[in-house]
Amino acid sequence: MQGDVVHGARYIAGRVTAPDAELYAICAAIVKACSLPDVNNITLFTDLIASARRAVNPSVHSGQGHSLAVCRALEQWFANGGCSVTFVMVHSRFVWRLHHEAHEFVRGLPPVGGRRMATSLDSLRKKATATCLDSWSTIFQNEKYQGHNFLLLQNLDGGIVQPTYAKGGSWLDEVGGRLLVATRMCRSILGHAPIGSYFQRFNIDESHQCKCGVPLQTRDHIFVVCIKHKLLHGNGRVSKYIRELWYFLDTNPKAFAQQTPGPLPKGVG
Repeated sequence: MQGDVVHGARYIAGRVTAPDAELYAICAAIVKACSLPDVNNITLFTDLIASARRAVNPSVHSGQGHSLAVCRALEQWFANGGCSVTFVMVHSRFVWRLHHEAHEFVRGLPPVGGRRMATSLDSLRKKATATCLDSWSTIFQNEKYQGHNFLLLQNLDGGIVQPTYAKGGSWLDEVGGRLLVATRMCRSILGHAPIGSYFQRFNIDESHQCKCGVPLQTRDHIFVVCIKHKLLHGNGRVSKYIRELWYFLDTNPKAFAQQTPGPLPKGVG
């Protein structure tokens, strides 16, 4: 592709997300191109095609003002007849010369700040979400919030699994929508399960004994030594990882499940 640069500009987007900034750039490019004489075809290259789709969507969303400006400019431009606009997805990792040069040109802007900077709706949502997650993680460190019987599980790097709502949440994503397994996983993690130790703790009139004959059925007993279950790796130990816990529950469908027909005893969640 050959050609001469006829216009170059860079603007401060404000407190916005990357898709918002890309939408702003698309808006500036389209509005400028539509104002140039003898322009019948516009080809716009972007590494965020979702922002290109949003640019021609006038419905309510973050950066709607930019989309309305694009739609207004294109409506007037298309009225000339014989005009077309094409959006092309270009991955940044390809480092395509023209796209890379534009990227480096924009990066030259100095960092700015201030109280009256433009702020997008998505950036406010992102900030609120981050604040919520930070607060949730902080509270989660408190044993009283966790509950004394909460089963702390680890990530593959050895860190404690922290709460989040993303991608199905921290604990239940591995279950894949299997309700019965999810129910038993919640019981095992929280310690609120139809097992002897729970009945004893809350004075529920149910047997505290395990089916294997042990006088007090506990969560650790189920994981580590109960002969009624297939133990982890054959030697038995408390689950350390989410996938490990899921495998144990999937292999032992009666673990942390109601052992007798009918409704759960009152007080068992």
